[in-house]
Amino acid sequence: MAIDFKLPDLGENIDSAEVVNVMVAVGDAVEAEQPVVEVETDKAVMEVPCDTAGTVAEVKVSQGDSVQVGQILLTLEPSGNGKTEAAPPQE
Repeated sequence: MAIDFKLPDLGENIDSAEVVNVMVAVGDAVEAEQPVVEVETDKAVMEVPCDTAGTVAEVKVSQGDSVQVGQILLTLEPSGNGKTEAAPPQE
């Protein structure tokens, strides 16, 4: 089941930001807490880490976009979806 990653609360009454850099692409594997988007607010430029590990299924924003807190940035296919491949035995 796909997971939507939304722009989290950035603090200090900030309700929107501009996307400066998208740091992932469709098909990229993402680890929990890995920065995926860089945004600029009135006060600072900051990296936004993803809270979930998975594979990027869709990127819903691009550089220059204005985004609101709670807006979907990425859609992820979660890692550990039950499909595992056994490694060949080591001899």
